[in-house]
Amino acid sequence: MGIVTSIPNILSLSRILLSFAMFFVAGHPPILFAFVVLCGITDVLDGYLARKFHCESNLGARLDSLGDLVYYSALTLYVIRFQMPLIQPYLGGIFVIFVIKTLTLLVSKLRNGRVYSLHTYGNKLTGVMVVVSICLILLTGTGLFVALLVIVGILSALEELLIMSIFKEPDTNTRSIFQRR
Repeated sequence: MGIVTSIPNILSLSRILLSFAMFFVAGHPPILFAFVVLCGITDVLDGYLARKFHCESNLGARLDSLGDLVYYSALTLYVIRFQMPLIQPYLGGIFVIFVIKTLTLLVSKLRNGRVYSLHTYGNKLTGVMVVVSICLILLTGTGLFVALLVIVGILSALEELLIMSIFKEPDTNTRSIFQRR
């Protein structure tokens, strides 16, 4: 495997490391902002470059998923620890998203024998909005964008649940419930 084909995996690994490092810079908003943005960029680029260089692999997919899990968990923990007053009005909606996502994972396990998520446009949009919300919180000290994030997150989670419920073994790269099979 050449260096070019290793770049997507290196990006996923860097997202994991930067996500852990966020805890050490949480008290320094400008540095934390840079880490959040860098992680977001690696999240977009790893899959794009893997497809562009035709070097998709099971290892790469797993690293990307692990990177996403660590990154979004770190963002969640940061918000809970340092920004709870800003998101408190939206906790009901966040809980609804959590319940729907949990049901989706349960449905995927029961119907397909494995737990997995889909790379729908809605999930991608929600991910981008999470990063934008955190950045806006860091820049403005307000959580106003979180309301829109919760609405999009609920709709995206419902779409994924419907796809998992309606289609037998949906491909992880299913983009939308309207995608032709």
